[in-house]
Amino acid sequence: MLAPAYAQFETPNRPDVNMIKSKILLVETRDLVTRTLMDLENNPDGKQKYKDGVENFNQLIQTVVNKYYKFGKKIEYMTAPQVAALVRDGKATKYAILHYTVQNSYVNPMDIGPVYGGEYTDSVRNYSKEKGFGIFSIQLVGTDKKTQDVYSIAMPVAYPSGADMVYALQTIQYVFNKVMKSNDYEIKDFRPEIEKNNKKLKRRTLLIAKSQVSPKTTLQDLKDEYQYPIDIVDYKTINDAVIGGDSSFAFVEVIPVKATATTAGKFSATLKDLVLDAKDCQILGSAKPGRMAREKIADDITKKEVKGFLIEQ
Repeated sequence: MLAPAYAQFETPNRPDVNMIKSKILLVETRDLVTRTLMDLENNPDGKQKYKDGVENFNQLIQTVVNKYYKFGKKIEYMTAPQVAALVRDGKATKYAILHYTVQNSYVNPMDIGPVYGGEYTDSVRNYSKEKGFGIFSIQLVGTDKKTQDVYSIAMPVAYPSGADMVYALQTIQYVFNKVMKSNDYEIKDFRPEIEKNNKKLKRRTLLIAKSQVSPKTTLQDLKDEYQYPIDIVDYKTINDAVIGGDSSFAFVEVIPVKATATTAGKFSATLKDLVLDAKDCQILGSAKPGRMAREKIADDITKKEVKGFLIEQ
C-alpha cells in the first residue's frame, strides 16, 4: 500500500517513460461528493467552503500543470470518478494519468474545505501535515485495465500546496528526461546533481517556513551555521516564490523516502530534507533530519540541518 510513496529514489523503467512521452497526460481533478454535501447540509459555511475548496484545488492543479508540464504533447482534465470509469471500460490506454492520493489511498472530502477553501497559510500547512502525506503518481493503463505506477513523488503533507505540486511535476519530468538521455542512468540519492548544483546556494536566499522550525529555533541560530542568505518566512512567501519560478530563492521540502515496519498496523517513515531551487526545483542540497522523537523522526529544521545543506566548495 505504501510502496508507491517512496519511488522518487528509484529509477523508472525507460520503455515506460518513452511510452508516457507519446501519450496524452490525463490529470485527475476533484469532484463534489454527494454524501459530503449531505453531511454539511446543516453547516452552510462549511458546505460553501467545501465547494470553494474543490473549485480552488481544480484551478490550482490546472494552473500548475498547464504552466510546467512539458514532457508530453497534450493535456486533458477529468474528475477522478471519470478517470476510473475510463480505466474500467478499457478506454484509458491512450493516456498517461497524473494521479493524486493520500497515503492510505483515500482523499477525505471533509479535508478539502479546511485546506483549499481559503488561503494556504502556515496553519493550513500544519493541518495538512497532521493528516499524513500525499502522493502524486504518473500511471499507465495496461490492456488488463489495471493502472501501473511508473513513478511517484511523496509530498511532505497530505494536501499539497501549489509549490508542492510544482516540485512533484518538475521532479518527475527531470527524472524522465534523464532516463531518456542516458541508458545507464540511476537516481539513487541525486548526489551528483546536488554536488553540481550546491554552489548556486550562494546566489539564493534560503526560505524556511515558520511551520518548519521549532519555536525554540531563531533565525540567528540558523545564520550561525549557514553562511549564505537565509530567512524564516510565512509559508505563503515560499508558495508564491515557487509558483512564480523566482530564481532569487531556494526552499526546503521535508519528504518521506522510505517506510520501515514496526508493530502490526504501524510504520515509521524516514524523512529527508531537500533544498530546492524556487526557479525550477533542481536539488541544491540535502540533509537527514538530525533529531529523533519518541515515535518518529522530528521534521523541523534546526541549525544542524542547515549546516548539512552546504557542501565544501
